[in-house]
Amino acid sequence: MDPVLLGDERIGSVATITIDNPDRRNAMTAAMYQALPDACAVALAESDLRVVVLRGAGDLAFSAGSDITEFEDRRMGGEAEGYDRAEHAAWEAIESIPVPVIAAIRGSCRGGGVAIALHADLRIAADDATFSVPPANLGLSYPPEATRRLVATVGPSQAKRLLFTADAIDASRAERIGLVDEVVPAADHTDHVAAMVDTIAHRAPLTHRASKRVVDAVIAHGTAADIPLSELAPEAAEAAAACSSSDDFREGVRSFAEKRPPRFRGA
Repeated sequence: MDPVLLGDERIGSVATITIDNPDRRNAMTAAMYQALPDACAVALAESDLRVVVLRGAGDLAFSAGSDITEFEDRRMGGEAEGYDRAEHAAWEAIESIPVPVIAAIRGSCRGGGVAIALHADLRIAADDATFSVPPANLGLSYPPEATRRLVATVGPSQAKRLLFTADAIDASRAERIGLVDEVVPAADHTDHVAAMVDTIAHRAPLTHRASKRVVDAVIAHGTAADIPLSELAPEAAEAAAACSSSDDFREGVRSFAEKRPPRFRGA
């Protein structure tokens, strides 16, 4: 049986999606790419969702990338287009999650695993993590959508270096070039991610959803101010404006005046 993605791990308002193929360092099979949108849908099924965590099973790998043993059958000839569509749909499903998504990265993160992590909002790596983009070792091209994300995250020069050399880099270098947001000791990684998740989960969820839409709109349309963002991405501007009439905003103001922690309900 093909490994599956565990999309139904739910504790309170936090969902965890686990890439579960530890015998192959959590390599992504075609079936797993096809299952990822459903795993995201399961995570979104509850209205009180506030944070999603992406992780690999065990401590040795976030994901070693796409399963190379399938390439001859699935990435050559007529099968290649369907495989590429499944990859893209998986990344799009992650990107479309409206709440903050954190990639918690231990061990090996390669190729398709890097692409998955790039579609999360935040990437927190343990100091035992390593990263590479290896298509130049295989004669493949890294998928254009994944390349776009890589360039947007680390810049064109660093992206080209990763793509041209296919060399692995350690977590410290990944942090320096902006591939990950934070590096923590491996022994503290689980607790550190849990603390970050708890912090985010107790902040205003409507603000998170609006902020994510606005930031994504800025990424899509650029930072030039000649056309207002409200015209380029009206849905993002509307989500931001809606926060000011929300119950959560009123609760935030009241709690500040009363010197107590706010109790946000996402309404």
